[in-house]
Amino acid sequence: MISLVVFEQLFKLKLNNCSILVFVMVNKVKFNRDEVITKAQMLFWKKGFSTTSTRDLQTVVDMRPGSIYSAFGSKEGLYSESLKVYATQLKLLLASHIENSETVLDGLHAFVVTVLESAEDGCEVCMLIKASTEFDHTQPKLKTLTDDLLQQFEHDLSTLFDIAQQRGELPNTHSPLEYARLFQIQFTGLRSYLHRPMSKPMTEQLIGMMFTLIKNY
Repeated sequence: MISLVVFEQLFKLKLNNCSILVFVMVNKVKFNRDEVITKAQMLFWKKGFSTTSTRDLQTVVDMRPGSIYSAFGSKEGLYSESLKVYATQLKLLLASHIENSETVLDGLHAFVVTVLESAEDGCEVCMLIKASTEFDHTQPKLKTLTDDLLQQFEHDLSTLFDIAQQRGELPNTHSPLEYARLFQIQFTGLRSYLHRPMSKPMTEQLIGMMFTLIKNY
């Protein structure tokens, strides 16, 4: 088993304490920053950045526009915080499954199962993938942030596949990065496919096919 401490050191994981109560300058209303980001994250994940209006945010997070802008600087600022929290949650979920599994591949398998089983309506596709299809050169800051977070996740996966190869779980016929890319392609495609009607009963079979492909790559 891989120690969670070692895992965090490998990935240089930095956890931020988001449970900070702050005062909004506009009306001195105390709010829980972590809770606001979580609610906004779900809204952005389902609707995307562009189609989420200020009124949508106001309703979901229960804050006035002035308070939102005072706390996060802009709608873009709140989205950035939400996307970074999502990426951290994904990393922690992966770390948890690796920590509690006998092998790297078992941990990855458990991670995939959990993500697929816990997906809410409108959130079947990875938020990072949805963001990567939404932003282009017209929104450089959000595009750069999205690209950086995706690159970090790919690096994390490469580290895990390197460990798997060192342990003899996988052959050395391909580089850890190639395995990481194959995993991402299969996982992304699987999440999209399971968004189709009547596809849920095939989940276990399709996950099995995914990992058979990785092992025989």
